[in-house]
Amino acid sequence: MTKERQFLWGGAVSAAQCEGNYLADGRQPSNFDYLPLDDRRLKAVYKNQAASILESTGDEIYPGRNGNDFYHHYQADIALLKELGVNSFRFSISWSRIFPTGEEAEPNEAGIQFYEKLLTELEKHQIEPIVTLSHFEIPIQLVKKYNGWENRRVVDLFGHYAETVMRRFKGRIKYWIPFNEMNMVLHIPFIGGGILFEEGKDNLSIQYQAGHHQLVANALAIKAGKQIDPENQFGAMLAAGKTYAYTCDPKDVFAALQQEKENLLFSDVQVFGDYPKFFAHFAAEKGLKLVIQPEDRAILKDNTVDFVSFSYYSSACTAAEENGIDRVATNGYTTLRNPYLPKGKSVWQDDPLGLRITLNQLQDRYHKPLFIVENGIGTQDVFTEGQVHDDYRIHYLHGHVKNMLLAVEEDGIDLMGYLMWGIIDLPSVSEGKISKRYGVIYVDQDDENNGSHQRYKKDSFAFYQKVISSNGAVVFE
Repeated sequence: MTKERQFLWGGAVSAAQCEGNYLADGRQPSNFDYLPLDDRRLKAVYKNQAASILESTGDEIYPGRNGNDFYHHYQADIALLKELGVNSFRFSISWSRIFPTGEEAEPNEAGIQFYEKLLTELEKHQIEPIVTLSHFEIPIQLVKKYNGWENRRVVDLFGHYAETVMRRFKGRIKYWIPFNEMNMVLHIPFIGGGILFEEGKDNLSIQYQAGHHQLVANALAIKAGKQIDPENQFGAMLAAGKTYAYTCDPKDVFAALQQEKENLLFSDVQVFGDYPKFFAHFAAEKGLKLVIQPEDRAILKDNTVDFVSFSYYSSACTAAEENGIDRVATNGYTTLRNPYLPKGKSVWQDDPLGLRITLNQLQDRYHKPLFIVENGIGTQDVFTEGQVHDDYRIHYLHGHVKNMLLAVEEDGIDLMGYLMWGIIDLPSVSEGKISKRYGVIYVDQDDENNGSHQRYKKDSFAFYQKVISSNGAVVFE
C-alpha cells in the first residue's frame, strides 16, 4: 500500500464487549456493565433516558458483564488470529480493571498483569497492538459521583490512568487511540460519556461540555505520551460515513453539509487544534453553555493527533424536510433510508462505495494518514455442525476491501490499515446481543450467556485469510 510502512491488516474488539469477568481480580463495574438486555438498554442508547439504568430489578441479564470470555480465552483467540494471518489487533484497556473506582492513587496490579500477558501473547505471534484507552467505558463510580465526563475532575483522573498505562507499557505499544468514536457522545451519551440525563437540566450543553473535556483529556494524553516515548503515535477516532443529500434540492444538500460539519466537529479539533469557525454561531444558536478554561486552547493547539482513525459501517442520508421518509439504523443512530442502496441481511444499508467516498472526504479535509479501525456487518448466523456459511459477510468484506484498495491505488489515499470490527463474535453495543454477530470467528454462546464459549471458524475466516495473504489482490480476481 505504501513503501514507508507495513499495511496493517487485522481485527478489533473492545474490553467492554469481550472480556467479561467484570469483578475478576479487583476490577469494579463500568458504565457499560449496567446496560441490561431489555428495553431500558435501547432507551439508554437511543433515547437518552438513562436515569433508571443504575437501578436493578434483580433478574436482568447484563451482556457486558459476560462478554465472550476473552479474559480466559485470549491465548486461543490470539492463536486463531495468527492462523488468520493478521499483523495487527486493536483492543481496549478497561479503565476499571486498572483503577477500579477511577480515583485510586495506585493501579490494580492484577489488571496490569492481564494486559502484560495479552501483550506478551501478541508479541509472540508478531501482531502489532493498537490500543484504545477509553472504548465506551468509564468506572461506574465516576458516573455516580461526577456524572461522568460532565465534570472537569474526570480529565485529571483519566490523565492519571492514561499516563500510568503508557509508562507501564512503554515500548510495547506504538499506536494509541485515547477515545473511541468521540463524536458518539452526542448520540449515545451514557455509553460515550457516562452521562445520566435529568429533567430540567440543560442536557445538550452537558453533552458538549463532556465532549470538550474529552478533547482536553485527549490532548493531555498525547502530551504525556510523547514525553514518555517520542515513538508513540496517537489517533483521533470517529464514527464516520459520508452523509448524502436525499435529493439534489439545495436545501437537502445544505442539510447534509450541516450534519457533516457537526459529525466532524471533534475530529476537526483533534487534527487542527481548535474549534472550527462555524462552532461559535452553532453554540449561540443552540444556547450551549460551555466552560472552556483559559489554558484549554493552548493544550488543544499544541497536542494534535498523528493520524485519523475511524469506523465505517454504512453511509448516512438526510433532508431538510423528512416528510415521513423511512428511517434505518446506522452506527449508533438512525438515518433516512437511501433509495439507491439495498438493505441486505444487516440492520444497515450496504454501501461499499461509501467507504471510498468517506476516505476521500477525510483525506481532503485532514491531510493526515487514515486508518480504518472498524468495519463489519452485524447479522444473525446459522451455526450447524461446527460450521457457519456466511456468504453475506464475505460479500460485505469483498465490496468494502475492494473500494478501500481502489481509494488507495487510484485516489492516492494514505491509509495505514484495515481492521475488521468484532473479528471474534461479541455482544453488540446497541442491542447487547451476541446473536447480532460480526466476527469471522464464531463463539458458541447465546444472548443469555449459555453455551460452551468454544470458537469456530466461519466461511468468512477463509476468505479474509485470502484477502490478507494476497494483500487484497483476491478481491479483484
